[in-house]
Amino acid sequence: MGKTIKERLTDQCRAQLQARIETLQRSAETIRAARNNETKSSAGDKYETGRAMMQMEEDKVMAQLDQAQFQLQQLRQIPAYHGAVIAAGSLVRTRKGRYFLSVSMGKTMVDGEIFYCISTQAPLAQQMLGKAAGGKVVFNGQEDEILDVA
Repeated sequence: MGKTIKERLTDQCRAQLQARIETLQRSAETIRAARNNETKSSAGDKYETGRAMMQMEEDKVMAQLDQAQFQLQQLRQIPAYHGAVIAAGSLVRTRKGRYFLSVSMGKTMVDGEIFYCISTQAPLAQQMLGKAAGGKVVFNGQEDEILDVA
């Protein structure tokens, strides 16, 4: 039996997050190595400024890594939800799009259809939570109707 659309969307989100985590880990290692290999020159201020800039860059990469790891953890905790009321794990079809309430990964294609993987914390998801087919949401001043919830 083949995987459901939700399972494939979850797999794609997981793969994207794991690839992002690996990239960020390599970046952090590269920055650490460059910082540690920086030799003190006669221009002491230049050396200190260079190390401080590398430290700031490493801090930024580490914050992004923490966020990606947190998203992966959130994705793992999403239930295999199949109810009629929108909750985390729901696949929602509206007149204007298809949404998977999971983690914020943006636009993804499955079977030639575009789905938007959005966090349950996103403003649009916040409006959808607890509603069912036939419900309405207003986002960016535009009303949209919920057609289907899976």
